[in-house]
Amino acid sequence: MKSPLYDRREFIKTSGIAAATAVSMPAILKSQTESKKKLRLGIVGCGGRSNNVIDNALADGRYEIVSLADYFQDQVDRQGEKYGVPEKMRFTGLKCHEKLIDAGNIDVLAVLSPPYFHPDQVEAGVDAGLHIWLAKPIAVDTPGVKRIEKLAAKSAKQNKCFFIDFQTRAFAHFHEAARRVAAGDIGELRYGEIEASCAGFKLRAPHTSKENNLKNWLQWKALCGESIVEYSVHAIDVASLFIGRPPVSATGQTGRNFLDGLSEPVPGDVQDLWIVEYDYGNGFKMHFRGKRFDQNEMPELWSNHVTLFGLNGGLYGDYEGEVYIRGEKSFNGDRFMKEKIRGIYDRGIQVNLNTFYNDVINENFAQETVAPSIESHYLALLGREAAYANGKTVTWEDIVNSKEVLELDTEGLKA
Repeated sequence: MKSPLYDRREFIKTSGIAAATAVSMPAILKSQTESKKKLRLGIVGCGGRSNNVIDNALADGRYEIVSLADYFQDQVDRQGEKYGVPEKMRFTGLKCHEKLIDAGNIDVLAVLSPPYFHPDQVEAGVDAGLHIWLAKPIAVDTPGVKRIEKLAAKSAKQNKCFFIDFQTRAFAHFHEAARRVAAGDIGELRYGEIEASCAGFKLRAPHTSKENNLKNWLQWKALCGESIVEYSVHAIDVASLFIGRPPVSATGQTGRNFLDGLSEPVPGDVQDLWIVEYDYGNGFKMHFRGKRFDQNEMPELWSNHVTLFGLNGGLYGDYEGEVYIRGEKSFNGDRFMKEKIRGIYDRGIQVNLNTFYNDVINENFAQETVAPSIESHYLALLGREAAYANGKTVTWEDIVNSKEVLELDTEGLKA
């Protein structure tokens, strides 16, 4: 089955280009475009992720933080004080992004808010003619993903850059491993595994109001899209890169196996256990396993990796940066990159900020991160819906053509 977003030969060609030009992290940072122009950032979403993006943007030296927006006054003030953003450039409420855009003086809208809000916030930024930096997940449902795809295309027509921040794709050794799989180095694919588990997130505020639901956004399906979309999409994206084509269908199961059974049940409607089988046809199947709970602090609770097995070898890649192939044509990602990479979250953001800056200055509006990110999100949504179906098969076409929208009741929240 051919992906609507990729041509297989183009995948091999572009991955080969990435591999041929692979350099280590220090070399990438040394290759920054020579320009005295600083890009002015407006940040929407002042949660934990904003620290990583802002810290790395300031360390890059070619960005400045002009304005901040968040629903909550305390969060926007905390970041405003930390990064020296004046009070008049801090905005709150559901329409905080519109207030930030109306205040002007920015080149880039960086959207780091809970994913439910991404399509609306991105649309406002694109309509205002801004460059867009978008955190994953880009949306919580298929209609939202399609909106983002259309907005990226509109942005390109406006000669603006649109960047989706997946860290693993920032590194050439991941692309080189994908190129080798596509070239047949591990033979015909027969089986694979995706493991994407993390500890459960604690309540950030008492469960007493709609406003506190926003602070506890990881506990609500409409706000986060479920952990298989919000967190596990990292590993799912790597699997999508390595395999290079979408599956035919998926079946699975999910449940709140722990959250409702605790002595103090955790409020919310997200699930905590996911098991999905992706069927790629021709006998090749991928098994996804994900969990999000703290059961007695068992070791190895956090994991984010992909394993592929072909007739002639196997591949392993994880979110720490380790990638290797073992078999008739072995490959060691560390030696390929000429450095040992263990831990890629901040380093990936650094590379992506460098790429984004260069794209803006050099007027590259090809939006290369969009198409692969769209496919990875469909793959995560397919897993989610198959798990919800609890044994009923869901097809790729079912997801791509879905009209189901996750709704959030915002009545009574401040604008």
